[in-house]
Amino acid sequence: MTEIAWHEFEKKLRSFVRRRIDDGRADDVVSDILLRLVQSRQKLETARNPMAWVYSVATNVIIDHHRKFARENAAMSAAAQEDQPIAVAIPDDPSDAAELAQCLLPMIKDLPEAYGEALLLTEIEGLSQAAAAAKLGLSDSGMKSRVQRARKQLKSMLLRCCAIDFDSRGNVLDYRQKHAVVATKKPQSAASNVSGEDTSCCAPAVRNSS
Repeated sequence: MTEIAWHEFEKKLRSFVRRRIDDGRADDVVSDILLRLVQSRQKLETARNPMAWVYSVATNVIIDHHRKFARENAAMSAAAQEDQPIAVAIPDDPSDAAELAQCLLPMIKDLPEAYGEALLLTEIEGLSQAAAAAKLGLSDSGMKSRVQRARKQLKSMLLRCCAIDFDSRGNVLDYRQKHAVVATKKPQSAASNVSGEDTSCCAPAVRNSS
């Protein structure tokens, strides 16, 4: 993934968050989402749909911040009762998933053309795989295979984006964007076989927690 694609993803994610969180807390929420994505990388490795996984992580972090903010407000309010329920604005708009998918658009455009096109049609434009297959002149099974391979490449791209620092107990201490990322994409036939995720560049640095 190019550095430009990563910065575009982060920029779009920040915009997504600011429409749901007070501006003063948005940067903290974005940082927490990125950290949670890193901490949950093992779940990403087994996720069938990386876009749905990113949406799930982002939504959970936003909900957690709403709850934390509500508890802080209740604690500062003299009129608040200990047993008073906390009202939490939970982002449950069905359009949220589609909007967050737009955050991943720079990464999708970094995929080989055939795979990027498959995700643009099915994940961004919202076409069914059958409708996308008809539009591209593919069989349903051919389209399904292409979408699966596209998701696999997107997943690999997400896994390669960050270097992670762990303590001696395996807890995530910090993460940072890798600068030694692939700057250009190589042409690849849509029919070619896509191997398993290449996570060799994501080897974590281990710190001793003393």
